[in-house]
Amino acid sequence: MPNDLNKIFNFLKIAGNLKRTLRYKSAHKKLGESVADHTWRLALMSFLIADELKLKINITKAIKIALAHDLAEAITGDIDALLIYNKTVSQKTKEKAEIAAMKKIAAALPKPAAEEIVKLWQEYSDGATIEAKYIYALDKLEALTHISEAGYITYNDMDFIPVYADRAVADFKKLKPVLKILKNKLKQEYKKGGFKWKSEYNKI
Repeated sequence: MPNDLNKIFNFLKIAGNLKRTLRYKSAHKKLGESVADHTWRLALMSFLIADELKLKINITKAIKIALAHDLAEAITGDIDALLIYNKTVSQKTKEKAEIAAMKKIAAALPKPAAEEIVKLWQEYSDGATIEAKYIYALDKLEALTHISEAGYITYNDMDFIPVYADRAVADFKKLKPVLKILKNKLKQEYKKGGFKWKSEYNKI
């Protein structure tokens, strides 16, 4: 038992890297958000929104998936979604790096805990369960929440931001009301910055 507790603290030390791992590398000086910041609010959103929308999902499982979904970034760092979008980094390269990272993270944990953490992370990556689809879509919506709060002066790709969550929400349609709220917030930021809000951005 003491040895297992020591392993858990070894894991927590690795996970602690997320507090210092900045997201949106291309604009991190302006946005100033860590992966841990993102994960915390995603977990908070996961039960608040599920309760409000009366979603029939396993909320405990959803929260666990939210907490595990970006753990690989404690080793890989954040791979900006814009880099994937612009094909600067391939999705395959990102996945390969994250799989290797999760093997290292799992090695730091007692076997039962390692199996659960990896299973949760893999479930999110596979996106086959209702909880995984929910958290995947909510992950994008949390990002849009932060972007809308950071304001137009931080925006670096005007066509990418408004549609960032569209595909994920299309796969979990009950989150459309959330996406609508966030698009309205983004639209206001575009207006403040004098940027054109294209009609196709309104798609929900």
